[in-house]
Amino acid sequence: MSQYLVLSKIEVQNANAIAGFTWGFPAITQFLGFTHALSRKISVNYEGTYNTEFVGCMVVANKVSNKVYQPKHYADFEFLQSKNPPVLAKHKAASPPIIEEGKLNATVSLVLELSNSLLLTTDQVAEFESKVKAMFSNMRIAGGSVLSIGKVKLFVANTAQDESKQLSHIKRLCMPGFVLKDQSEYLKKHTEALAVENSESAPLSAWLDFSALKVAATPMLAEGQTLPNDQTDAKWQYLKKPFNGYLVPIMAGYKAIAQPLTKEEVLGLRVKPDPEDQDVKAVAFVEAVHSVAEWISMHKVVQLSDYVWRYHQDGEWYLCQQESKPSSDNDDPSTNTDLFNNLF
Repeated sequence: MSQYLVLSKIEVQNANAIAGFTWGFPAITQFLGFTHALSRKISVNYEGTYNTEFVGCMVVANKVSNKVYQPKHYADFEFLQSKNPPVLAKHKAASPPIIEEGKLNATVSLVLELSNSLLLTTDQVAEFESKVKAMFSNMRIAGGSVLSIGKVKLFVANTAQDESKQLSHIKRLCMPGFVLKDQSEYLKKHTEALAVENSESAPLSAWLDFSALKVAATPMLAEGQTLPNDQTDAKWQYLKKPFNGYLVPIMAGYKAIAQPLTKEEVLGLRVKPDPEDQDVKAVAFVEAVHSVAEWISMHKVVQLSDYVWRYHQDGEWYLCQQESKPSSDNDDPSTNTDLFNNLF
């Protein structure tokens, strides 16, 4: 049995456009953070009513508009900046400060995966959808304000035929749009290929090959000329990316850069209201982890579970991946260590 909650055509204003070394779309960690926050809201507000939680999220981009401008033709794009706060008494005699940041407006659709299927009647399903939709007024996605949402629909599938109908309904709710597919395996293969020449720079060079626009010059030698010189003409050709597809660099999680510290060692650590709560055991300083993903048209999706992002933790690694959901009997994240070590 599979069950998904679809949040279609969510309009988000002023969301974060910068994620690690990348810009243009929020990090996957921000969408999973929203998923976790929504799950917590339901568990707190309706404790005991809905015995489930959201454990994964499929991200579909319907429309994205980065707040950027181009100073002149062929120049790099720059983010629009604002002075904040725009009006304050103490700033009447001086200009307010500019806080550099990257923002975007977007319309996205999210498909949330439920850990346990809810056994509800038709009226209870409608009530659940209404409650979830009402929670959006006070929530944020990737730091942006939620202006509106199209539909909130809960889908359940018990058989293969039900899953086919479920997929068809979800596609109609999320199209037109592009779904983000994890392609970290591409980065691993390309890194291994470059490591043959230079193992030290292979991870960074491999990742940049997926994001940089590269061209190469082919000398056009004159008749009788064997070597090019500074007067030799050249033909510039675009260098293709290592693999085909609408491939983009992404921020895929975090890696610890220091030993974990207890809450007694970190001043001002935010914990639950109960300071004696033992759930918060340790914290660690981390750096962003980068990988590669691909935008795929929503109509090409065949299996929903293959596109759901989930958290995977293995020692110092804390990543967002789209691997098959591990079973409770054999939940061993160490099997992914080889793949983790090839992420940049």
